[in-house]
Amino acid sequence: MDEVLLQTFRSLAEEVRTGFREMKEASGELRVIHGYLESKDTVGAYRSLCLPVRRAYKDSDRVSLKHTRNELRQSSEPEVPERLSRVAAKYDKILRYLDSSTTLNDRQIPHREVFEAWLDVSIFGDFAGKDRKYQALLTECGKAVEGIAVRLTEMIGNHVLELDDIVADVLGQERKA
Repeated sequence: MDEVLLQTFRSLAEEVRTGFREMKEASGELRVIHGYLESKDTVGAYRSLCLPVRRAYKDSDRVSLKHTRNELRQSSEPEVPERLSRVAAKYDKILRYLDSSTTLNDRQIPHREVFEAWLDVSIFGDFAGKDRKYQALLTECGKAVEGIAVRLTEMIGNHVLELDDIVADVLGQERKA
């Protein structure tokens, strides 16, 4: 079992915890814009959470959820397979939501398209035009796309924390709140 990978995942989970804290602090003042209740700067408020969520979500990242779960399957701890199975079932539900779509302004919007555009704009901003796709979605479909993106970000962030409890137990380390 690759303990370095698991320890790196624990660091990623700590970044998720920090991102949740910073998101709550940054969301601050609420206002109504075009009939939607929103914080002053939603993208900015979620920025620190999006980076570790993106790493966990992207299978190409060494410490993705997929790679971490595969590594945990090698554990000799007797309860790990059952716990992993429960956690994997929850993540499969998130993936099904990602593969679904919503109709906004007479257009079928795939949730995955919204989420990946959201991650790009949150992490890269307008660097190399990374914001264009998300801005086009906002223009065409309104702020409802932000609700989809925020929900997925929080769902995956919470999934990272749930998997981190298993990693902590396998490594014989203290769980973090």
